[in-house]
Amino acid sequence: MGISYEEFREAIQDGARRRQLLNRDGRPFFVLLSQQFSREELEGLCDTATAIRRLDRHRDGREFLLAILRGHRVMNLFAQPSTRTAQSFIAAADKLGATSSLVSDMRTSSFAKGESVADSVRTLSSFFDTIVVRHPDDEFATQAAWALYRSQRSIPVISAGSGKSQHVTQALLDFYTLRYSFYEHGGVDGKQIAIVGDVARNRAARSLALILTKFRPGGVHFVSPQNFQPDDELLGYLRRHEITVEVSHSLENTLRERGRDLDAIYMTRLQKEWDGGTAGQPKADAKTSELGAGDDYVLRTEFRLLVREDCVIMHPLPRINELPDSWEEHPGFVVWRQVRNGMWMRAALFATIHGAAEEIRARAKRLDLM
Repeated sequence: MGISYEEFREAIQDGARRRQLLNRDGRPFFVLLSQQFSREELEGLCDTATAIRRLDRHRDGREFLLAILRGHRVMNLFAQPSTRTAQSFIAAADKLGATSSLVSDMRTSSFAKGESVADSVRTLSSFFDTIVVRHPDDEFATQAAWALYRSQRSIPVISAGSGKSQHVTQALLDFYTLRYSFYEHGGVDGKQIAIVGDVARNRAARSLALILTKFRPGGVHFVSPQNFQPDDELLGYLRRHEITVEVSHSLENTLRERGRDLDAIYMTRLQKEWDGGTAGQPKADAKTSELGAGDDYVLRTEFRLLVREDCVIMHPLPRINELPDSWEEHPGFVVWRQVRNGMWMRAALFATIHGAAEEIRARAKRLDLM
């Protein structure tokens, strides 16, 4: 257990050592990276989410679910503004009978007094069984996991968004939504997926792209302003996993050239919250800072003529102007299903971490729900 933080951080980037540090008893324990999951684990999480969703609609199934984590306590430590993600985690824990606490104002916590991450999470581990963390620092969740990895009371840490780098649980729910949407059409393998917007700083978009490396999509098409395009590290990672990648800077041209071939379009907003305070980060121009995305990155209503009716339209929310309300009439619009899927997938993650996933899937099968 005497591993330094630098060694821990470096080791979890290495596939050979990652599972040793982030898994316990053959299942995820610390959830920090999209690439930590195998294809089999991702499929299992999706099946567990579906089982929970269907059990929740069944009277006996609902009572069964409430006993899964009865007596467990979940701390949601959110140093960044979030209503959707925080409430999704709380609702997910509630579905399984756990209780939750939420700290969303760091001024009321010991962090305001200068307490270290290690001391804070080790203190919280005395009172809680799982910690969910969301923080503007890229390394906060990793520091929390490292501190608890070395402690005598090690409890799971789940990243709910870490700086600009990753948003792993958003990627899990996004993948679940894609898999659900393509269930009768061969799954995610072979599908053409466009990711549009501020890819450089949108951790949800980056995390979804990393999850797709566990499958065989027909291609990933990034459409973004030049200042906010995916970096060479992400593009290189996708290509090393033999995924065809294209980068373009015009949404209209992309849709006119290949819109009928696209199976899914994942829209994102301009990440204005990162402007102006971080050295080395590109800044949006005044127009896009005021209004959201520039015209070139708005999925205009008339573009519906350029895509198939079954093209899946997604957005991690919040949206500004980049995905007009008129798209809700499109048959492939799944954004509100995507939101609800966040609760099911996060419940599946809680169940998997605490060793209840197989029991949940078995109960759903016995009730003829799967």
